[in-house]
Amino acid sequence: MSDGDNPTIQRWDIGLVLIHEFITEDEEAAMIEAFHSQDARQGGRRRISQHFGFHFDYTTFGASEARFTPVPKYIQDLLPRLPIQEHLPDQFTTQYYPPGAGIPPHVDTHSMFEEPLYSLSFGSDVAMAFRKCDANDARRMRLPKRSLTTDPQTSVVPVPSTPDKSGNGDGAKTADEPWEILLPRRSLLLMTGAARYGYTHGIRARKTDRIDGQIVQRQERYSLTMRTVRRADAIRCDCNFPGVCDARIRDEEEQYHRK
Repeated sequence: MSDGDNPTIQRWDIGLVLIHEFITEDEEAAMIEAFHSQDARQGGRRRISQHFGFHFDYTTFGASEARFTPVPKYIQDLLPRLPIQEHLPDQFTTQYYPPGAGIPPHVDTHSMFEEPLYSLSFGSDVAMAFRKCDANDARRMRLPKRSLTTDPQTSVVPVPSTPDKSGNGDGAKTADEPWEILLPRRSLLLMTGAARYGYTHGIRARKTDRIDGQIVQRQERYSLTMRTVRRADAIRCDCNFPGVCDARIRDEEEQYHRK
């Protein structure tokens, strides 16, 4: 739904905010040029990632303790314009997506990053799908390959049988139907609350999207994900979605292995 005071802003009651034309066409062009000045690959079948600040760690789903790349000025210039000025991002991942590439549905790690999660789309439009998490998501989160603390050969921690009292956690028997929102080029998506903690988000791998009733061919697209890293005692989470919360899963694992 649109913001009555500002038609360029859309809001959803699960904690999603979409800001249209967050960057200018000139800024968009400069960001694309900067991306390819760092990595000349283009036109392949796979997405390409670049990390700034603390690098995203795909083994822990948090941020690297050792790898750091200075944040370029074109990203620094965006920070004063972000809608939440507390806990400004310090971890940035820029990605290039060839036409047809997707992102598997997922929930970003709860405890390793502060609540606000930003995604800036540029280059072209794309549809992003959201779905409320259910028991199947909770089970997948507890598979050994998904664990943040368990050796891959150890047993899987059982999913708690007690339903989430909020009705938004792992107590649902079936998943809600996914629904899509259009992310226009140059728009900024902000995820907080339920959208951040209790919904998967992803992009279906396909060559076309339906936009305003028309079938539109996908084009090359870029995104900038912005997160704020938590460290040491700040790594925590007390959200209302324990089924898909890495902090709760770590607690369960510790209790399970103490038995």
